[in-house]
Amino acid sequence: MSCGLGEDAVAYRLKTGRLHVVFRGVYSFGCGELPPFARELAGLKACGGGSFVSHRSAAFVWGALSRPPAEVDVSVVGSGSRSRDGLRVHRLRAVEKRELRWQEDLWVSSPARVCLEIAATSPSDLPDVIDHGLANRLLSRREIEDVLRRHRGQRGAARLAAVLGDEAAMTITRSRAEKAMLKLIRDSRLPRPEANVTLGRYRPDFLWRDHRLIVELDSYGFHGGPEAFRNDREKDLFYRDLGFDVLRFTRAHVVYEPAMVLVRLARALALRERA
Repeated sequence: MSCGLGEDAVAYRLKTGRLHVVFRGVYSFGCGELPPFARELAGLKACGGGSFVSHRSAAFVWGALSRPPAEVDVSVVGSGSRSRDGLRVHRLRAVEKRELRWQEDLWVSSPARVCLEIAATSPSDLPDVIDHGLANRLLSRREIEDVLRRHRGQRGAARLAAVLGDEAAMTITRSRAEKAMLKLIRDSRLPRPEANVTLGRYRPDFLWRDHRLIVELDSYGFHGGPEAFRNDREKDLFYRDLGFDVLRFTRAHVVYEPAMVLVRLARALALRERA
């Protein structure tokens, strides 16, 4: 039985399009198009009690990621649930209540706990998750330190601790990032930009005047905050009013993930060249 329907009744409604499978044993009713956060709710329904939205799915719920991951991440206390198509289950022995939050009518990992989860499974997303949490006052350094203290030795803890404790990991210098960016552009034979030239009241890091494209390299770490976030948004609006597209990368992206930076930059330049 499911919501008072027997197996034959469910099968009939699936066949006629009145029900749609979200996950095995969890269905949506109607046209099949799900409202925001319905897949995350379905994941909790599929896993039952003791489950909460976590990892990249929790980062999406908090707004740190612009798109939901292909698979819904759900953490489960105990061993009753398993991963299935579209649903990734992370099993835990226990979780402290202070590491959970009620957000968008869902039980979700706290922002500080999300940082640990992302460090363990999706480290390339960590800069954006930290930046978003700081800029929107969802977390603080102290809260992340508290999570690390409770989870010493756990997967991801060493990587996140390095960001907390290593100034080089927290903030790659502007000069180092700019040199890495220029070398990447030169080695890839992309059009060479102007660097640190004055444009109105600002000095963009890299400017392709003919392509109407600007690239800014942001630092990430715990020196950031709402003021820096607001200033960057104002700067982007000013550039766009002048007809420029703006790409933003963290300095860590340029140093540690040059392939990703190169692909996005080359695509943007090609699009602007055809425009």
